[in-house]
Amino acid sequence: MRESYDILNVEEIDFDIDNPRIKMALEKYGDRLNAERIYFALRTATDGEQKTSSFSSLKDSIHANKGITQPITVVLVGDKKICIDGNSRLAIYKDFLKQEIPGDWSLIKALVIEDANQRDIETIRVSAHLVGVREWPAYEKARYLDYLRNQEFMEYEEIIALCGGDRNKIERQIDAYRDMNEYYRDIVDDTAFRIDRFSGFVELQKQNVKDAIFQAGFELTDFGEWIRDGKIHRLADVRHLPKVLYDDEARENFLNGGLRSIEDAIKLLDRKNPKFATATLENATIYQIADILARRINDLPYSEVRSLREKEHEDVTENINSLEDLSIRLENLLEDVSE
Repeated sequence: MRESYDILNVEEIDFDIDNPRIKMALEKYGDRLNAERIYFALRTATDGEQKTSSFSSLKDSIHANKGITQPITVVLVGDKKICIDGNSRLAIYKDFLKQEIPGDWSLIKALVIEDANQRDIETIRVSAHLVGVREWPAYEKARYLDYLRNQEFMEYEEIIALCGGDRNKIERQIDAYRDMNEYYRDIVDDTAFRIDRFSGFVELQKQNVKDAIFQAGFELTDFGEWIRDGKIHRLADVRHLPKVLYDDEARENFLNGGLRSIEDAIKLLDRKNPKFATATLENATIYQIADILARRINDLPYSEVRSLREKEHEDVTENINSLEDLSIRLENLLEDVSE
């Protein structure tokens, strides 16, 4: 594999349709895939729920600086030049060129790679997309891990060396991805499929959860329906399924309730637990406090989040420091007890 820096004509560079950040978005177009749809997928992949999308910010930055500072990465495949890192930057150049925005957008800085095999290309993709600074959905990360492991047959050790983590975590992500596709995606249409439900399927991989579902006479398709129907809204509540399903009254409340019915079932169990009922801040276990804290964070009003973000009160800094200290201590504890 040979590398060199060059200035390339943007019209001669193709987008990477196997880009893991947008591959799912592109699949729905089938034979109708074209440059315009790829541009749309790249633009919306980073928008999320932010007030200003990172794509728009990148576009403004490139325009203000009259170009990019970080070269894109282009692989020569036969007679094609394929951008495997920097598709958003390339899309912005192509759009500026099409819109005749003042400036020279016909040429772009690039790291050009020749004689790369498929493993080399996947290694670059892993480095660029799994461990890069840009956030992208956990579902898409797991999808790519599944592709590397089960289609490219990359060894766990190699994936770990490239993107960190450990084998158990990677296996859970891959299993969660497969379960989500089989037991959730297959029972909703494409317009209703929500990748933000992915963490619920990660929780499904935790010890005793699947066993509890099977022991209670249910199947994983039932779990997919519970997620689909909103019975489990806070995805962290999946970990409470065993105790809910093992208690007749709580199970009845959960199955026959409506939206977020698992929360009512959990509250019922809390009321029935004498230790929980008599717990105070002084004598409660850290697990009881953690459970309550998780729920309070999930239900935190947006006004309070905004207050923290915008430092609206004098004590906000102290409050943030308390949360950061808790986060650090929890991270250290979990690191000590992790598998």
